[in-house]
Amino acid sequence: MKVLYQRKSDDKTRNLILNSSFSCKRFYSKINSMIKRINNFGQLVIEYSFFLLFFFTPLIMTPFNYELFEYNKMMLTYAFTVLIFGAWLIKMTLNGQIKIARTPLDAPLLLFLSSQIISTYLSIDPHVSIWGYYSRSNGGLLSTFAYIILYYAFATNFPFEKIGKLLKFAFAGGIIVSVWGIMEHFGASPSCLIFTGKFNVDCWVQDVQNRVFATLGQPNWMAAYLAVLIIIFLSLIVNYIPNLYSNSKDKTQISKFKYQKPDVKAENNNSFLIFMLYCFIALFFLALLFTKSRSGFIGFFASNLLFWLILFLKFKKKILRSFVIINSCFLILVFVFDSPFNQINRFTLAQILKGNHPVSSENTVPTGTSLIEVGITESGKIREIVWKGAIEIIRHYPLFGSGVETFAFSYYKFRPVEHNMTSEWDFLYNKAHNEYLNYAATTGILGLVSYLLFIGMFIFWNLKKLNSEKILLLGLFTGWFSILITNFFGFSVVIVQLFFFLIPAISFVTAQNITFTIHYLTKQSDNSQPNNIQKAVIAVLLFGICYFLFGIMKLWYADTIFARGYHLARSENLTSAYSNIRQAIELNDNEPFYYDELAYPAAQLAVALFQEKETTAAAQLAEGAIGASNLAIAISPKNVNFFKTRTRVFYALSEIDKKYQEEAIKALLTAKELSPTDPKIRYNLAVFAEKEGKTDEAVSELIKTTELKPDYREAYIMLAYLYQKKGDIKKAKESLEFILTKLNPNDAEAKKALEELN
Repeated sequence: MKVLYQRKSDDKTRNLILNSSFSCKRFYSKINSMIKRINNFGQLVIEYSFFLLFFFTPLIMTPFNYELFEYNKMMLTYAFTVLIFGAWLIKMTLNGQIKIARTPLDAPLLLFLSSQIISTYLSIDPHVSIWGYYSRSNGGLLSTFAYIILYYAFATNFPFEKIGKLLKFAFAGGIIVSVWGIMEHFGASPSCLIFTGKFNVDCWVQDVQNRVFATLGQPNWMAAYLAVLIIIFLSLIVNYIPNLYSNSKDKTQISKFKYQKPDVKAENNNSFLIFMLYCFIALFFLALLFTKSRSGFIGFFASNLLFWLILFLKFKKKILRSFVIINSCFLILVFVFDSPFNQINRFTLAQILKGNHPVSSENTVPTGTSLIEVGITESGKIREIVWKGAIEIIRHYPLFGSGVETFAFSYYKFRPVEHNMTSEWDFLYNKAHNEYLNYAATTGILGLVSYLLFIGMFIFWNLKKLNSEKILLLGLFTGWFSILITNFFGFSVVIVQLFFFLIPAISFVTAQNITFTIHYLTKQSDNSQPNNIQKAVIAVLLFGICYFLFGIMKLWYADTIFARGYHLARSENLTSAYSNIRQAIELNDNEPFYYDELAYPAAQLAVALFQEKETTAAAQLAEGAIGASNLAIAISPKNVNFFKTRTRVFYALSEIDKKYQEEAIKALLTAKELSPTDPKIRYNLAVFAEKEGKTDEAVSELIKTTELKPDYREAYIMLAYLYQKKGDIKKAKESLEFILTKLNPNDAEAKKALEELN
């Protein structure tokens, strides 16, 4: 019996072991299946993130942020970069290999990134160089990292057969932007409907009917975006031209996208699709015209000419019919709706109906024989002045520039005096309005050369591919080429920067000109399960993705709270403004702009409490205001605007204690060093000097003010007052007479003062 029992026990144990083994195999099989699904899901995350990136980036904007457009687009780009990069790392971990695409642009990209890192390290403002100029954020070192990561993630992971779908998403976004802009032109802005519930254009300070910008924020930015899309769209239309490829030995090389349906049975469907493509391209072009952007129009015209020229060299007469139809459509739209150029508009319908009288430029202001009239300065003239300042920056920082994205600060130092005689003399210029000069000024010769090398290498690669039968490659290249032109007259924004870096990646995938660098981390079969190290790495990566996405959301939310406080401060609701900006700082304590904006409301509240005899609370707020100003300047010591705010802070606090007036003067003197051609700084120094009884010093500063800006009315009024105070009636009269003869003959204050002197 014992033996029998023992046998039964052994059989039971054996069965238990076998069942356990089978259960383990099933368990491991399920794990492997789950891991494969995760791997496949990672690929889907990458693909759909790129789809949504191209669709949503031009569209995203909110009424809640300090800057409605570019800041939101940059934050969205960062979020998608985190998702894409994280999914890519998880894929590599699961596959047990490091897989990175090798492309023809690896060397210039590495050199370009190196130039940005060196320039950031040597920057006059490292914070701005890392994060970018606040409100836009695009252009800083972090954004450059994001674009390069997206470039390699696309080239490594994006499948060739999904390019068509990607373009569909990009074109869908473009269609929405175009319809949005066209509706604005006719007085019905969807933005106002969303922001205020009213379907008009009253929510915009800008004349959006005259120059539309839809969801892009500025007409030139919208035009640059549309110029790229139109040319790529042209390549899709050309793909449908009948018999164009009849002599091609291998028609399958023309296009493998879902757009191409060469089946004879689908001929009617193709005809309808061609008609729809014509309608869409007309829609894009009409929206481009309504921006009235000269740079966008020139960029489109040049790239359009290049596109058809190359096609004509390849296909000769076969392309003429399509060329005539499409460009006739463009010409008809220009004839009916005008162009951005008055020289062309002389021949358009509107001018013919008016009798074809010469049209004067909208920016031209008649100049009298005796009056100094600035009027609205033509944008080309302002660009020339800004470019002159940029060249001076290059001369002083030749190798590595003043620092990535620091143009707003370095330009003040070398700002030409001529800028004071423009209608935008008191505007902040944080870009050189020429991408090439901007790179040269902020990142030096190394930055510009590496940037141009990137451009030159991609152009060279495309020239070698001219014999390719893939028309899409030509469309991608010529669309990308328009960016080079629009950037000459302006600068890249987020969506244009995405096109600039990712169109080359799309082109390489389309041409299948990709090789891979692969380093095996673990050698495993397809059925092997991830080891504990891989599982731990994946867990860390998932945590990292969540952490960075949360950080981006936190930054975005801080900006919305700051924006609320900023606007409350402008409406004199100081207590709420102070509270909101403090809350924003708690969420993002590394942004100097927040501290700068906190300082003045805190100082004003301190003065109010002091006047109410609450001295302890007033002293605490005064200390907080000074501390906030100190922190802002400690992070960004070359920001002249922070010193202007500091002057206002100490001037306000001088009502509590006169000792603060000396600190205000010190801040203003530092501002003068940072911006020696700013007439407002000189004028304010004169005001302080007069308050201290230093009349001669005040007069000297005012004379310098009028030399910097000969039409500075307030300076002449103050000069007349000071000359009268000194007993020099003749010079007092001369100052007032200058206003009446050179600036404004109807100036009531000057007339009254002159009558009193007489």
